[in-house]
Amino acid sequence: MKSVTEVTREIRRIVTDKVDAGATIRVEWLTTEIIAQKDAIEGDDVDFYLACGVDFVKRVVKKVIGEYDPQVATNEQLVMDGFTQLQKAYTVRRNDEIMLVPIHDVTDAELELRAQEYDAMAKGCIKHAQEIRVYARSRANAA
Repeated sequence: MKSVTEVTREIRRIVTDKVDAGATIRVEWLTTEIIAQKDAIEGDDVDFYLACGVDFVKRVVKKVIGEYDPQVATNEQLVMDGFTQLQKAYTVRRNDEIMLVPIHDVTDAELELRAQEYDAMAKGCIKHAQEIRVYARSRANAA
């Protein structure tokens, strides 16, 4: 029996292999694809285990794909060679679907939207740091 860590690692490998091959991943379809690869379930409780499996795989897929969402620090494994932050792929909303798209297939408009998200995150982080310092000073002055 595989552990949660092993299943997560396997799903991460599937995603990485697809990105490295230049494939766009339709997040909604990835769970179905993975479950279809693991269909050797037998016995009276097949429906039960399939339902549990689908729910679990869906959560892990969401977590793994979420690693490509905007974050303050970029996971080094997701970074393109020759860059320190630029990722190999980004999550993009297309036709009301979340997709993981290799960077060479992300449109300039989609890249600009992502850049704007990072700009907004940076402003928020700076404001947060300022408020921490104001709070620390006010607490020190009150003492």
